Amino acid sequence: MDIFQWIEDLSDELNEAGQYRLVELINRIPHELHDNHPERVEAMLPEALAAARALQHPWLEVFFRHWGLQNRMRNLAEGEKALPEAVSLLEFAHRDQTQQCPQSVCVTQDIAICYGNVDGPGWVPERLAVSEETLARIEPSRACYDCISREYALALMDDGRAGEAIGYLQTQEQNMRRDGAEPGVAYRETQAAALFRAGRYDEALAGLASIDADDMLDDDDGDRLSRQTFRALILARQGRIDEAWEALPEYGPLIVPLLYPRWSEAVALIAQARPEHNHWRLGRLLMSMAAHMDQGGAHRRCIELALRHGELALLRNAPWSARRALELARRHQPKLRADLGAAAQIDAFATRIDALAGAEFALPMPAEDVYLHVRGNEGSDPEQDMELLQAAYAQRRDDDALAGLLASAMLACGAREEALAHLWDFVGRHPESDESPPSQLLEQLLDGDDASVQVERLAALVQPQRAPFAHWCRAQLAFRHARWREVGEHVQRLLDAAPESLGARRLWARAAMEANDFAQAVDLYADLAERSEQPGSDDWDLMTAASAAGDWAAVRRSAARLGMELSGSEGPVRETWGWLRVRYERDGESYDCLARRTGPVTAQVMTVAPPGRTQHVRDEIVFDAAPLEAAPEDEAERERWLAPFRVVHTSHRADYRCWFVDGAHPGEAPFEALREAAETLDWSLWVRSGEDYRVRDPASEEDEALPGVYFFLATPPQLAPAEVDRRLHELTAGFEHPLSWPQLAEQAGADVARHEAVIEAYGL
Repeated sequence: MDIFQWIEDLSDELNEAGQYRLVELINRIPHELHDNHPERVEAMLPEALAAARALQHPWLEVFFRHWGLQNRMRNLAEGEKALPEAVSLLEFAHRDQTQQCPQSVCVTQDIAICYGNVDGPGWVPERLAVSEETLARIEPSRACYDCISREYALALMDDGRAGEAIGYLQTQEQNMRRDGAEPGVAYRETQAAALFRAGRYDEALAGLASIDADDMLDDDDGDRLSRQTFRALILARQGRIDEAWEALPEYGPLIVPLLYPRWSEAVALIAQARPEHNHWRLGRLLMSMAAHMDQGGAHRRCIELALRHGELALLRNAPWSARRALELARRHQPKLRADLGAAAQIDAFATRIDALAGAEFALPMPAEDVYLHVRGNEGSDPEQDMELLQAAYAQRRDDDALAGLLASAMLACGAREEALAHLWDFVGRHPESDESPPSQLLEQLLDGDDASVQVERLAALVQPQRAPFAHWCRAQLAFRHARWREVGEHVQRLLDAAPESLGARRLWARAAMEANDFAQAVDLYADLAERSEQPGSDDWDLMTAASAAGDWAAVRRSAARLGMELSGSEGPVRETWGWLRVRYERDGESYDCLARRTGPVTAQVMTVAPPGRTQHVRDEIVFDAAPLEAAPEDEAERERWLAPFRVVHTSHRADYRCWFVDGAHPGEAPFEALREAAETLDWSLWVRSGEDYRVRDPASEEDEALPGVYFFLATPPQLAPAEVDRRLHELTAGFEHPLSWPQLAEQAGADVARHEAVIEAYGL
């Protein structure tokens, strides 16, 4: 069975059953993966799996678990960490009720990828075997043939057989084309990779260029970013350093761990040739890449990244960073399935460190002067300051400020574990310290996997000498874990000991807002506003809490303190203050809607979402007053710019339903009349087509085009689809060309054939 046809048929079945969200997840999870958004896939996957299991649909569970693994092993480059799930899914996908699922074939690719991530060269025989076994039972016309062939070729390359991989990929391509299939983007990039491994750099570049020039290929952001990174690496290998630097994508969230090996090798070659690019920030970045491979159990990649970072560290005279890289590489060498020269490479690097480390570091100034010296140096380099700070601290181990500065330098260099050990040592000896080390330690512990245990350990340690800070630790932990009531309990204990702590009150107020305890938040923010000498952010936060609570008197009081004039003197605030953007968070991503501002921190959403998506139109919302983005510097851009604000609370959910309407444009006057009529009926009409949208003219023998329009029509939930269908027929009866709304007609039990005929006639 063709996997794409299966997905299409399954989506149709689920849509008919009203499972619109599940269809959205089926489409979005692979899309977000290929666009390098692993966090979004992680956010959606639990819901998707729960839905598949609730429907008792094992094939759909295979689908979602496969894409979850692809996300972990492709984007996140997990190795040993993902292996248990890869093995478990392989077993699940070959049970009686799942082995016929088209996606079950892809599960064998998951195993091959996982072996490659753990230790590619060490697992070559197994990768070749599992790929060969799978290829023997699928036709070249299937999409899986492309994927599994790539895995076989990658294993050949990891075995040093790039020339063989080139020939193999050519043969497999011929098989695909013979059966009517076309090799995809990833396949062609793998062919370029084989040429690259064989040292045929110009041919590899030509292969990438041919992909870029092919308009017929189904491309995505992840593929394009992969090619850009690969192109930069090839140019760097050719010594074309300036071109490589220009081609290398800037590091950011879309540079996922899958791209770390090529991206890091390219930037390392550039930094070796251009020392101005070899700085501590690059070192921190490369060490974080190696640490990610460490956590994911990608052993050989971890070693390669650690040594790459270490070599650059030696070039910039940073032996402390080089030693850390060496320690990480040594930890993973025994975990390789086959050594293949790794131990010798690590030993050679260790010898270089020993040779370049030099004599014992001597302080160039009194230890008591080091803190002010480093803090006073605006161009301070934490990596270069490290030995200076360590030498000074060795003499002044009770110096709070110096201890904190040393921890900051470690953290700046990405040495979190070393910083934690250092901070625990200092706070353990000085639990009474009210300088930076205890707060630094708390901040790091809150971000750790075992935060509950470690923060409680810190709180218990400082409790006898600094009870308020102990309560602060517990309050912060409760907030981080969304235990909102607990936050208030700990803050109350803190305030009993330190009544003037404004930061603690603000934390409590934020927790009350998160818990939707708006009345409590109003009381807390009102107290903070009264304590403030000047009106400001506390008044804005108070208005947000009060708007959510419906405490309009409190809103009016704070507005007056801020010098804002509101219409009326009592009751709900209802203003007409123009447009703004409001931002929602869902599935690990944010999306904006246009809204009309109805008060200082309230608005009504006007954007109509597509059918099947979460609908917010006509919702009345409360937003946080702090803009999420700064206004653009360009004056022309600033005039068109609308500030985005975070949605805090929906005070009224309209629950409108949305329908898709398409067809020939009736002309400006008739369409404006339709829009006005819709508004009178409390409907929302949102045009989505552009001015260049055209439809076929059925009266023309020349296939001439007519101006077209398509829009979303949102209607109140109490209005039956049959009534919407009837009124829409009435409102468009005078149009020269009929519009179509097949989904609405189907829901209304009306004549769908009429709409299908319009779609056919006008080429919609």
